[in-house]
Amino acid sequence: MEKQLRFASRRSRVALGLGVCALAAAVAAPFMWKGVPKTAFVLRRNLETVLVQQGDLIVPVPASGIFVEKEKKLLASPASGTVEDIFVAPGTMVKKGDVVFRLTNSRLAEQTSAARVALEKASLDLKEAVLSEKIEAMAQSSRQKELERQLAIELRERDALRPLTERGIVSKLEMARADAKVAGLRSQIDEQADRVALAHDLGASRVAIKEEALKQAKDGLTLAQQKLDELKIRSSVDGPVQDVFVELGQSVAPGEKLALVSSSGDLIAALKIPQAKAPSIAHGNPATLYVHGKTVHGTVVRIDPKVRDDSVQVDVAPAEPLPFGVRAAESLTGEIAGAPTSEAVYVERSDDISPFKEHELYVLDGNELHRHRVQFGAMSGKYVEIRSGARPGDRFAVGLDHALYNKATVSVAD
Repeated sequence: MEKQLRFASRRSRVALGLGVCALAAAVAAPFMWKGVPKTAFVLRRNLETVLVQQGDLIVPVPASGIFVEKEKKLLASPASGTVEDIFVAPGTMVKKGDVVFRLTNSRLAEQTSAARVALEKASLDLKEAVLSEKIEAMAQSSRQKELERQLAIELRERDALRPLTERGIVSKLEMARADAKVAGLRSQIDEQADRVALAHDLGASRVAIKEEALKQAKDGLTLAQQKLDELKIRSSVDGPVQDVFVELGQSVAPGEKLALVSSSGDLIAALKIPQAKAPSIAHGNPATLYVHGKTVHGTVVRIDPKVRDDSVQVDVAPAEPLPFGVRAAESLTGEIAGAPTSEAVYVERSDDISPFKEHELYVLDGNELHRHRVQFGAMSGKYVEIRSGARPGDRFAVGLDHALYNKATVSVAD
């Protein structure tokens, strides 16, 4: 009996020991499981990759800048004067022909008044010359007609004496006197005809002189009035007033700057690019401008030969209408197509690859994917330039589950 009790006690102690061990194993199991690394993997048949290439690629050069006016007009004073009216302020939109300033000049006003008086006098002188010419012509014509009338009378009297002379009733001396009178009157008529022609020529000459004087007086008034009208300074283009250089009441000299007006209908993009990229840009290269969320295509029209702050200015003329509301000095960004380069490293774009971004991507190496940090550059067509982080021949895994991106290495299972 005592032996059975000792055996039962031993069994209970063994059972208790086994229970304690089982409990300890159950408690330690999760901690032991965490200590064993779990390997992430992806099936090869589900793996999509893109190849890193090197070769000819037109890499756009990123640029930024502002819109500037292609045409600017400087309004200057045409003569000395005083600023009497200023109708605009900087930023005011004006149209071609709008009066911007009005100057006064007493000397020009007096010259205009004098020219107007001279014109009136020349007009009166011409009328007087025309009237005098008519009066003189009428007088000379009347004198000629009077002589012709006298000649007709003398001819009748002479013809009446001729039969009497033949009969001896009238002496031949009387007949000779009658012939002499007729001849004298004919001579006077010829002379008078010359006087009539001379009077006509003289009158016409005097009228022509007065007409020329009138023309000169008109030209003088036109010129004086034009100079006076030029004191109303008008804009020569449509666009905003950039600056006003004078104040009300200020005296100005001929040629002095009054205001600067820019043309709003013809803007160009003044873009800056890094000096190192300038050799790849040429006149006529296509460019893309990003304005108000829209894309506008353009062409390079000028490359500044000077370098400022390690940058070169490139002017791009839009080939398409700009969005409504674009004004001078407004900032913009863009891309300019550079010369093709055989040294470019690039890859086809995907959802995981964006231009001018830095991404964590997996590079395929045998049966493993290793995470790399890759810096991307400009986009050219369907390709994106790689600036660092990859070599030609590498393959990027794309379209992976985002849960895998916290792994440094991912296995590829067949």
